[in-house]
Amino acid sequence: MFSIRLASILVIGFALLQASSSEGKKKKETETRSMAQVMLEQLNKEEQEAYDEYSRALTKEDVARVQTRLGEIVNAYDRLIAAAPDYVPAYVSYGLMLNRVGERIASNAMFLKADQLDPNIAVVKNQLGNYMAEEGEFNEALGFYLMATELAPEEPLYHHQIGNLMHGYRKLFVATKMYDNKSIDLLMQENFRKSVERAPKSWEYRLRYAQSFFDVTRPDWEDALEQWQILVELAPGEFEKQMAQLYMAKTRYEMEHHTAARKILKKIDHPNLDRSKQELIELLDTNYPK
Repeated sequence: MFSIRLASILVIGFALLQASSSEGKKKKETETRSMAQVMLEQLNKEEQEAYDEYSRALTKEDVARVQTRLGEIVNAYDRLIAAAPDYVPAYVSYGLMLNRVGERIASNAMFLKADQLDPNIAVVKNQLGNYMAEEGEFNEALGFYLMATELAPEEPLYHHQIGNLMHGYRKLFVATKMYDNKSIDLLMQENFRKSVERAPKSWEYRLRYAQSFFDVTRPDWEDALEQWQILVELAPGEFEKQMAQLYMAKTRYEMEHHTAARKILKKIDHPNLDRSKQELIELLDTNYPK
């Protein structure tokens, strides 16, 4: 439930918003927007506190309490939008919240409204692209992702999204003759590479770029090897480090460096990698017997 302080702020804020919007005068637009901003900041704070409380929940009663709190926040968002229907940040924030709690359709409706009011918000284009991708509308998803990269070219996530889309819907892109396999390979890796260039210390982005060399027809194994070497250094834990080493060994195998591959495999002893390690050893024994 809302804290007493936040509840008081919300009650007063909604009253002021309703008073401002009812006058409908241009001189009130600035005041309305300012009050809406204050209200949104409070809702964002309340929402984050609810998520933090959920992460600490131990009983069904704890979860139920958080769900009630989130329901109150949803109601508050509805009231905020009703009182300030042209305040775009409210739609964006509400859309993100609805998406986080699994209300995809309602979330998409908020992003569509935000996009209608302001078509130049990168995060909105990205979210609309996500929805289209989940619905199987890969062409529309690509269009939204491309617009997101145009609006925020330095954001690594949006390039990463394009790479994943090209990989996930490769067959359909080819079947509809939008791209051929060579073009998809180039576009996919170009965007994965751009995400790494914009966030060079990100394990997730570099990992996906390195893995993409196993997804293309004509991989640059030298570049792949360099990426895995960097990932060994970036690894957040021992499992991730050994996984990167296993991929290094696979890359060496593809480069026909069988001795180097075997040497790397000797370093790998994590039980969760045993099966993959054994499969690679069997490939080496079959193609490069000792």
